[in-house]
Amino acid sequence: MKKPDYVKVIKIAVGAGLAIVLAERMGLRYSASAGVITLLSIQDTKKETIRVVARRLLSFVMALAISAVGFSVFGYGPLAVCVFLLFFSAACMAFGMQEGISVNTVLMTHFLAARSMTGANIANELGLLAVGAGIGVILNLYIPGKVHLIRTSQRRIESHMKEILRKMAGQLTTGKGGDAGLADGEPPLRSLLEELDAELKQGEKSAYEDMENKLLTETRYYLRYMNMRRTQAFVLGRIEGELKHLGELPSQAQPIAELMERISGGFHEYNNAVGLLEALDAVKEAMREQPLPELREEFENRAVLFQILLELEQFLEIKKKFVEELSAEEIGKFWRETTC
Repeated sequence: MKKPDYVKVIKIAVGAGLAIVLAERMGLRYSASAGVITLLSIQDTKKETIRVVARRLLSFVMALAISAVGFSVFGYGPLAVCVFLLFFSAACMAFGMQEGISVNTVLMTHFLAARSMTGANIANELGLLAVGAGIGVILNLYIPGKVHLIRTSQRRIESHMKEILRKMAGQLTTGKGGDAGLADGEPPLRSLLEELDAELKQGEKSAYEDMENKLLTETRYYLRYMNMRRTQAFVLGRIEGELKHLGELPSQAQPIAELMERISGGFHEYNNAVGLLEALDAVKEAMREQPLPELREEFENRAVLFQILLELEQFLEIKKKFVEELSAEEIGKFWRETTC
């Protein structure tokens, strides 16, 4: 069972009550509708809350125009409501404002109940919308930060990647590729990659929510970081597939295993991968200078090893590019924080 977001639950309950009380104090009719609008306005992030409120305000203007025409032509009855929903729903979907359909339909039915669209009635509905949406926005100005969760995910993601690289290196030193190179009781690489995928999903979710909850500052760093690790995870998955194609390993596997161990040992957020790429180039050049294999099986195994080396190069280039694209401001801000 998913753990409830207790902060959001409290906001909904308290906010709906406050909106109803405020609407009553202002003398607005149908004050309970203000509470419902507050409930529907409280989203998971600050930016999404503001976007939803903005779309509802715009759709409110559109609803007024459509309902005015509908009620004047068809009268205050069920037919007018059907016509209103036909055109209003279509317009909201066309302009991407589906959030406004339910709220504004409720507000327009108040005109049906009053059987008139006077200026006072329109002001009443606008007041309900302003009170409900306003309370929702104010309450959602407080959303707990996600930095601690993101940093925890970073530590777990990097720990998973280091373990995967270490186990891959171990397989290249046992004389056999694939999961046959694992010691008894060790989980297969596929299981470790699935655990990494689950941790990446959580990290991406937290990074996106953190970005969406910062109104005045730019925090795309964490989301870009997660995207970088996600791309690297794809490369690890490809390497795992290549390892399955290996049989008995030639001597060229040992330098690649040592390189994997070195990458695992130096794996952290602040490594720009330049030194590791230089080490990889040395291994690649050494493999090219060796004499060609005489046996078909050795040729195939060395071809797979060279492909693994190319995948490792791509793995490091992804990190190098990520670091190169960071601004001095981002490095100063985010790399001063606790290391992962």
